[in-house]
Amino acid sequence: MKQEKVVDIRGRRMGGPTPLICSPLVARTPERLVSESAAVLAKRPDVIEWRVDFFEKVAETTAVLASGRALRAAVGDTPIIFTCRAAHEGGQPIALGAEGITGLYDAVGAAGIVDFVDFELSNPASLVRSVRERTRAHSTRLILSYHNFGYTPGHDQLVERFLEADRLGADVAKVAAMPRDRFDVLTLLSATATAASKARIPLISMSMGPLGVATRMVGGVFGSSLSFAVGEGASAPGQPPIADLVAVFAALARAQGDAR
Repeated sequence: MKQEKVVDIRGRRMGGPTPLICSPLVARTPERLVSESAAVLAKRPDVIEWRVDFFEKVAETTAVLASGRALRAAVGDTPIIFTCRAAHEGGQPIALGAEGITGLYDAVGAAGIVDFVDFELSNPASLVRSVRERTRAHSTRLILSYHNFGYTPGHDQLVERFLEADRLGADVAKVAAMPRDRFDVLTLLSATATAASKARIPLISMSMGPLGVATRMVGGVFGSSLSFAVGEGASAPGQPPIADLVAVFAALARAQGDAR
């Protein structure tokens, strides 16, 4: 059973019958960020994720805010997820530590230029609480996430990561894991379905890499509310092109409609 709670951001419904499609921006310079966003928007994703850990001036808050304002102007009402992914969970090596990222999130939230921030569950509990408090103060939504690029944990461990994010006050819970075989892919989908029946918030899940591509296409059937797709550059292994996801989601919607 899919989760009942829906997060509505700028008219997009995360948790609705069809997963939203999110495309990452991985530009390194302010100029490239604007041009990349234009190229990606032409493919009409539902959501944009700015992976600011790719941005060469990520440690300069003033530069990030200036580029964030330019990005907001460029994308209009398209929702923006702001993510500074930690290196140990698949992000780029940067000069900022967890406390610095927390401060950057606070500044960007206060500026009102993004709709979501994504923060890892692996961060110290005090920082998770701080980010939760500051996102609420700024009316920004919080995605609490877990990424495992080494392997896929067991079913119950994956379910617990989703529910932990829910307990800690996330607006959305995200879990991504790398499969070693097809059974790991099934474990991820099964855990998503179980968590979706228990959680009070929308979920995002994916099995990464070539083995896990199918989860990005059919994850919505099991309770995942958003899938990441390549606009110009991928931010994680296994992301399909936007057009492919659009076609698959349309086919699934027709088939599910016919089945009724």
